[in-house]
Amino acid sequence: MSDKIKVTVVTEYNGKLNNSVNGQTKDFNGPSVIVTHDSSVTLMSTLLKNGLISGSFCGGRGDCGRCKIQYIKGVTIPTPLERSVMEPEELRQGYRLACLSRPKDDCVIRLALVEDEQVAIVSEMIDLSGNNDRMSQEKECSENRKAYDIESEKMQTDDVESDRTNQKCYVIAVDLGTTTIAMQLCDLMTGAVVDTYCEMNPQRSYGTDVLSRIQASCEGHKETLRKMVWDVLERGMVKFAEYKEETLSDTDDKVTGVMEKVCKIVCMCIAGNTTMEHLLLGYDVSSLGFSPFTPVEIGLQEIRYPAWDMPVYIAPGISTFVGGDIVTGLYVLNMLGGCRAGLPEESSDGLSEESGRSENVRLFIDLGTNGEMAITDGRRMIVTATAAGPAFEGGAGAQVIGTDMIAVTASLLERGILDETGLLADPYFETGVTIPWKQVSLSIENKDIRNLQLAKAAVRAGVEILWETLGTPVVDQVYLAGGFGYYLDVEAAFQIGLLPESLRGKVQAVGNTSLAGACKLARDLYRKCTDPKALEERLSSIESMNLAKQEGFESLYLRYMNLCPN
Repeated sequence: MSDKIKVTVVTEYNGKLNNSVNGQTKDFNGPSVIVTHDSSVTLMSTLLKNGLISGSFCGGRGDCGRCKIQYIKGVTIPTPLERSVMEPEELRQGYRLACLSRPKDDCVIRLALVEDEQVAIVSEMIDLSGNNDRMSQEKECSENRKAYDIESEKMQTDDVESDRTNQKCYVIAVDLGTTTIAMQLCDLMTGAVVDTYCEMNPQRSYGTDVLSRIQASCEGHKETLRKMVWDVLERGMVKFAEYKEETLSDTDDKVTGVMEKVCKIVCMCIAGNTTMEHLLLGYDVSSLGFSPFTPVEIGLQEIRYPAWDMPVYIAPGISTFVGGDIVTGLYVLNMLGGCRAGLPEESSDGLSEESGRSENVRLFIDLGTNGEMAITDGRRMIVTATAAGPAFEGGAGAQVIGTDMIAVTASLLERGILDETGLLADPYFETGVTIPWKQVSLSIENKDIRNLQLAKAAVRAGVEILWETLGTPVVDQVYLAGGFGYYLDVEAAFQIGLLPESLRGKVQAVGNTSLAGACKLARDLYRKCTDPKALEERLSSIESMNLAKQEGFESLYLRYMNLCPN
């Protein structure tokens, strides 16, 4: 039977700790909160229950250090993990981690939580008018609707009614990311973005990676995780519902005054990775945490959320590791093909008479904690994913974003402070090197470089295997999607060998294709421009590759650990 103890949580502490082994103090003052704690569980459980902490980024494994507390009275003996991740002086001053600390007696603590790092949310897609003719797409959409005569007539009638009631129709696109959630209000007919709403994903309190959230869901937090995201979506809906468009009314070629069109939201499309969509829908995610990683459902879904009188589309995925966020990206870049309503499959074999190869071979790369990649020659498409770890989300102890870490590494190479094997030069080998970077002092150690090498090697090997499997000698276009591609110094990526030299001049950052694709898919599904069945058939024809099982992956992985152009 567990004991109940009293924990006093001081919110403002003005006393001073002495340096005694037990960390006792003479006095403390300031406002405080007293909570009852079950001595059989960690302090984090009690702090979470009482709303005094928002959680950790590591899911309570002690990795992130975000839940740091300081014992003012009744300090506990540090655990081995606390000794390994905290400085001796911190431990002597009574600092511990709430996710590991289990006090057995009444105590007094102060919250010393590490504040959230600022994350830039990329919500726009870069204009690709040269490669992606939006006018021709709209014309194609209009033609496709002929296959849906009844639905088209109804749609046109609805549009007329909207005009009569001074309402204009919009769709909502959602990029449901592991770290951030971005929403956009888009014009139904033109696709123009008129408003944006972004938040950090509140599920991060249960860990920054999907495995931590899978574990949390399986431990009884499934409904909490589900509600967290729906609450964000509801806040976005409230903001968008207040949007009104003012236009000048024109009667008989005369301006008669300002007419206000009220926002009418007709549908929503949500795109996220497979785990994020499963958590949103309240699915059992236990099978996503171990081999063979079987999802409950990855097809296109249309649901009805009780508070909203409109369809909510859940973007389909290709596999457990290539989800709806990648599919919508491929969709908006016109890399899927063959899924437009009323359109025949491509009749051309896509071969060049001169080269005998498929035309317009395109490579799609979206990097973060995981790296998803796709390659197509217009007929065949192959996709894969690789675990990139934290290196592309943030490096050097998360002091910099992953793209900056690539630029820093390239700079250290160029200056001779770092060699191609990833080791710092002798003066810095043991202690690391501190350099000025964007108005901060950045400390780089060998382990930071090693994390980047591991991620870089996996992605680089994956790109080459996709390329070879498709059997094409040339890639014509490379799309770098997401925040990583948006901020990446492409030259630095070539310098460290993340991208092969043969792709120079072919790489283009495309921004948030998941969000732009969700907007396009919402509009096309609602207006009957895309046939859901044809879309599903196209996705089922895509080849999903397990890199780890590919012959030659290990040798390529080891080869590309070196930091040099190749």
